[in-house]
Amino acid sequence: MGTKQRPAHRILHGKTKGGERRLSAIMFTDVVGYTSLTQKNEALALKLLQDHERLLRPIFRKHNGREVKTIGDSFLVEFASALEAVECANEVQNSMRELNSTLKPEGRILLRIGIHVGDVVHSRGDVYGDAVNVASRLESLAEPGCICISQQVYDHVRDKSDVAAVYIGKQLLKNVDLPVDTYRVVLPWEEKPPPVTPATSSHRVAILPLVNISPDPNDEYFSDGMTEELISAVSKVGDLRVISRTSVMKYKGAGKTVGEIARELNVGAVLEGSVRKAGARLRITMQLIDVRNDEHLWSQSYDRNLDDVFEIQSDIAKRVAEALEVHLLAKDRQRIEKKATESIEAYTLYLKGLHYRGEGTEEGLRKAIRYFEEALLKDSRFALAYQGMADCYAQLAEDGLLPPNEGFPKAKVFAEKALELDATMAAAHATLGAILEDYHWDFSSAEKEFELALAQNPNYGQVCHSYGAHLACVGRLDEAVREIRRAQELNPLALEVNDCAAVIFNCVNEYDKALESCKTMLRIDPNYFPAHQHLAEVYLHKAQFEDAIDVLKIAVEISKGASTVMGRLGYAYAVSGRSGEARKILAELQEESRQRYVSPVAFALVHCGLGEKNEAIRWLERAYEEKAGGIASLKVRPIWSDLRSEPGFVKLLAQMGLTR
Repeated sequence: MGTKQRPAHRILHGKTKGGERRLSAIMFTDVVGYTSLTQKNEALALKLLQDHERLLRPIFRKHNGREVKTIGDSFLVEFASALEAVECANEVQNSMRELNSTLKPEGRILLRIGIHVGDVVHSRGDVYGDAVNVASRLESLAEPGCICISQQVYDHVRDKSDVAAVYIGKQLLKNVDLPVDTYRVVLPWEEKPPPVTPATSSHRVAILPLVNISPDPNDEYFSDGMTEELISAVSKVGDLRVISRTSVMKYKGAGKTVGEIARELNVGAVLEGSVRKAGARLRITMQLIDVRNDEHLWSQSYDRNLDDVFEIQSDIAKRVAEALEVHLLAKDRQRIEKKATESIEAYTLYLKGLHYRGEGTEEGLRKAIRYFEEALLKDSRFALAYQGMADCYAQLAEDGLLPPNEGFPKAKVFAEKALELDATMAAAHATLGAILEDYHWDFSSAEKEFELALAQNPNYGQVCHSYGAHLACVGRLDEAVREIRRAQELNPLALEVNDCAAVIFNCVNEYDKALESCKTMLRIDPNYFPAHQHLAEVYLHKAQFEDAIDVLKIAVEISKGASTVMGRLGYAYAVSGRSGEARKILAELQEESRQRYVSPVAFALVHCGLGEKNEAIRWLERAYEEKAGGIASLKVRPIWSDLRSEPGFVKLLAQMGLTR
């Protein structure tokens, strides 16, 4: 954006009781986490505040901004022009970014900025009115290092500069009667977004769990499997964004209205329906609703034989695209119409496998494997069944329910077999990528598989979060943040997506975002112990040691004493100065290791917290030899930051291929 100088007082004037009324652009700035920093280190906080003020004041003057007042660590600035206000905010964030790049983490300053245009009342050198209140509330909505503007500001600047913005919806602001249409300014170093739309697009679709109305309640598997298959089919339409299975299945039997679900998932269109299976006959009823105006866009009933199921799925996908006025590319049509198998028996067994895989338990995964095996006996070239096997074995190994050297190699064989039969299968590429990364430390080959998966289906939510985790592990954190945000859009209620998001946001010091991901996980499942682990990591970053210890004690209880959770508790004890309790954890882990497998990572965590760097590295080397889980992120996890300058740690990263 440019910095053209304009007259400082080109403002509409009027009189009001007690002061002068003007139409102004109001900007609020605020230093993120300043109160917390003051409590921890008042001298440092005061110095940073002075540095921040010296940097900002000349920029305000450069853009004809009038500093009305400071409120602690916040500035209230008035502008005659919305464009000048946005250009000023843009330069402020750019200057702060350049300054932060030269400073240590503890000395960096992150700002939030909010801007609104409206009437203000001038009285005794101060300004009052709704414009001031709205600007201050917009500032609190902004992410650290970002700028939020109202619709009024966006309307002023959209045709006058190269300002790009992302619409983030109608926001309810404190002490403001009506919701405010709000945008986030895209800063120069960020990726430019697609054109802004003023409402949730109808091209963002949720396919709700199909209702089972079959006479046999044991046919529930069929409605669940059909839901997942329809999500897969519709997501192959390139211009649609389809919410992933994990998020929509949360609404099975939830009793919520379509409108409530649409708001929670932030979608513009919902596809819902029912399935009745009776012997070899099917009746499937579907309807597509534009939830923005409660308009029924399309509905249809299919009375067919069971072996027509593939034609039904492809027809529904094509009808949805047509109703939403999306042009189907030839490659999309070809993928949608592709028949998975000629054996309806194999397909029925496959749907049973999907049903049990979706339970996510050890019993469910093992049942799913048996059904996938039976499906392959009916059709040995059924690629989807091989992919199902790969997913189950990889999950069992990742969850520690199978030894890594048993589960991951089997998963790799089945994923490769699936791709041998169908190289266009996005899910198989994603699974193979995760195995190559987590078990073989082959990060470059893993990235190729993730890229192939996204090329085949950019709407595949699972690969978005796996790819985000990969980008974080290799140190490409800006890209990781973009990818995990996309994964959250496609799969907002998935535990594994928010789990990954919390880790990534912690790695880039966006603790408020990490905290929000933790809260989302705990709303979905209060007993999901990784959410407590990541919440503790946020507390550790903020030096809230007792809070971290309390949360980790809960995680230990929920996880029934999982070794890596115990290791984190030992780390928290150590960094809080309670070294005796940390060493007690070490002794407990040592005793436990005589009875069952204990991850070397647990020992490394406690030694790292105690400052025993060589011992921590020795245990990490052992974890590497055993291919233990949780060390692919060594390069970027803040918990290992004290080891990064150690030669042994650098050597270990090189062995893992993480120094390239």
